[in-house]
Amino acid sequence: MPIPTNDDILQLLNRFDHVIADELESNTLDFKPWTDSKSDMKVAIEYAVCFSNADGGVVVFGVSDKTLGRSNAIHGVKNYTLDKWRRGIFDGTNPHIPAEVEELKVPEGTGRLLIVRIPKGDNPPYGTTQGLFKQRIGKNCMPMDPAAFASARVSTGSVDWSGQPVPGITLDYLDTLEIARARAMLRSKNPESELLKMDDEPFLRGLEAIRGDNVTNTGLLLFGKPDIISTLCPQSQVHYVHQPSETRVARNDQWRVGLLQIIEKIENIFSSPINPEEEIQVGLFNLRIPAFPLDVVREVVLNAVTHRDYINPGEVLIRHATQELVVTSPGGFIGGITLQNILRHESAPRNRTLANAFLKLRLVESAGTGRRKIFIPMLEYGKRMPRYEADSSHVTLHIYDGAFDHAMASFIARWHREGKDIGLDELIVLTYLKDHRFISTDDATPLLQLDRDMGIAVLDKMSHPKRGILERKGHTKTATYYLAKPVAKDLIGKVAYSKFKGIDSARYAELVRGYVSDHGMIKNKECRQLLDLGDSKSAQVEASRYLKKWSEYDGFLIAEGKGSQRKYYLRGS
Repeated sequence: MPIPTNDDILQLLNRFDHVIADELESNTLDFKPWTDSKSDMKVAIEYAVCFSNADGGVVVFGVSDKTLGRSNAIHGVKNYTLDKWRRGIFDGTNPHIPAEVEELKVPEGTGRLLIVRIPKGDNPPYGTTQGLFKQRIGKNCMPMDPAAFASARVSTGSVDWSGQPVPGITLDYLDTLEIARARAMLRSKNPESELLKMDDEPFLRGLEAIRGDNVTNTGLLLFGKPDIISTLCPQSQVHYVHQPSETRVARNDQWRVGLLQIIEKIENIFSSPINPEEEIQVGLFNLRIPAFPLDVVREVVLNAVTHRDYINPGEVLIRHATQELVVTSPGGFIGGITLQNILRHESAPRNRTLANAFLKLRLVESAGTGRRKIFIPMLEYGKRMPRYEADSSHVTLHIYDGAFDHAMASFIARWHREGKDIGLDELIVLTYLKDHRFISTDDATPLLQLDRDMGIAVLDKMSHPKRGILERKGHTKTATYYLAKPVAKDLIGKVAYSKFKGIDSARYAELVRGYVSDHGMIKNKECRQLLDLGDSKSAQVEASRYLKKWSEYDGFLIAEGKGSQRKYYLRGS
């Protein structure tokens, strides 16, 4: 159940005359009596760990959970400091838990309850600094058993599973063909690499496929013989499904082999005719646009196998349809990454040793660039923006083909040939403005996953004369931005630009006069809608300026009322 709000808690307190607090507790709520600040803070730290390792929750201090009757059960709290409690819980947990601590006023007892609100942890397992690890199960905080504790630490990246040794596996269990494949891949990317000068054993040590006398899970995943991988790590399976239509499956491949071999298989598939290309003319040059760019597909698959949770028994699933490629990998986001910050957050690999091996083999360029390598090519080709989905157990990425935007692809290609660079932020804004008349700072903030000031900085840079991509309208933080005329004509065409540009201001008065004649009056909001000015504060100011001008002594309007209720009527009507 969701974490109760303060209003929810007040409603529950009203039930104390008929039921004891203990019976109202849940997986996200616990009531505790008040003893003293020092001893109760220890309880709060323990419950912070307990709830963070589950779904989050709230602890209400100042209530006897076994006493019937509201006036008897609620005794309240005293002699505490809110800030000291917040710091105490933060310092007493590892990783630190930023609990919310606040007062809730009640008529009984001391008149105050203490509410400790604990978020669901981003990086469990959480423990006290004394080494206590608990997890909320039903209405109880239970010690985490060793298996669950180890699993949680691996699943959240607290422990690098890919760097751990595989018991009983020696070099004899590794496939020399896969080692040769790794050398060939590295040679094609970086023929001067020092790793290529090494014999096999130091080569493997350099990739951390071997540590000490042990083969690591990275070594198993990259170089293990197929029968060994199937036996010891069946969850490493990658499943590829090609569906040319909703009712037909052309390929259904399940691979339990070394990851490098899987990457090569994927590259062969997407270099074949089932990943068609379309050619467009850009000046004197031809631009070839594949349905799914090979570099993007490679990056998506590398991300999926690198960041997946190998404790989870699920597989990486690649579903290849005509207009969409969907890649799902087991394990939710870790390290504070969410759907709302995925474009900005630093990379948080769950399997650091495996990620480093891919980096040393030059299959990836550097940590944290993968998402840009996925998004930028898709947007440069005028395709839909890739989309992530995620829950606690899976991450899914959708990349799209469909009808790409020829004008966008041509425009970006010309910019590149003229030596102009264009970044991800600019591509996101341009993609948005293909379908919207303007972009406001309120639109840009979630779209770019930036705070308001940084979003404004991006838009202002694009509207600088040296860049010349946007035109700014308004001078406040709620300004709106439009495609600059030369860019708009290339990107959306002259006709669409004329429509998007809106109504010529010379006709504003005529349109407003006609509207008021038909409907009797007009307000600022209706004026903005009529003239397609938008809803920003600068648009409100602009509409007010026009309405004030038209309601002066020689204008055709007369004003009545104040503020947002101000109305305008035809003079003499």
